[in-house]
Amino acid sequence: MLLKLVDGEQVVVRTRAHPRALIPAVVNLLVTMALMSFLLGYVSRDTQPEFIQHYSHIFVFLIWAAGLLSLAFGTVKPVMTWMNRYTYLTTERIVQKNLVGAAQATVIPLALVAQTEVKQSRMQELAGAGDVAVVHGAFGQHQRTRLRDMPDAEQFNTLLAQELSAYRARAQARRAQHPAPHDIARGDVHGASFGGGL
Repeated sequence: MLLKLVDGEQVVVRTRAHPRALIPAVVNLLVTMALMSFLLGYVSRDTQPEFIQHYSHIFVFLIWAAGLLSLAFGTVKPVMTWMNRYTYLTTERIVQKNLVGAAQATVIPLALVAQTEVKQSRMQELAGAGDVAVVHGAFGQHQRTRLRDMPDAEQFNTLLAQELSAYRARAQARRAQHPAPHDIARGDVHGASFGGGL
């Protein structure tokens, strides 16, 4: 399912997590295949005790069953999740959601973003990825959402800062054109605050 946009909203960035997020799935694939090959070869030897030879078909079944379960949950599922999960930066919000299946969406309106920060491990830095930590909330209640393994995290954070600045400028202009009643009573329509800076 594509992202539904509100009036005037535009998508600035649409991206998946960096492919480095698939490293555990690839490691699981290699280890599982190697272990299955070893165990299948081991129980199929003619030199095995008679007990193992007699029940070798059961051992082979158990090895295949365990191997397929490991591949399904340790390799196929993470790969499908990676392919299905997108991060959007729009002119109004940050959204992480699945294209197919349960929504499980994370939505952060730009109006609530107070601060962002890029964090990179050594491996992420070498791969050109990073986590973008977004602090957001209102009325003194803030939480931190981490966008994990973003490709070119520094560039994403720069674009986010630009969109946040543009959003605040639009909000300031709207307030100037349509002041709230308490602003009119104070005679002050230009002193509104739109959250912390980056």
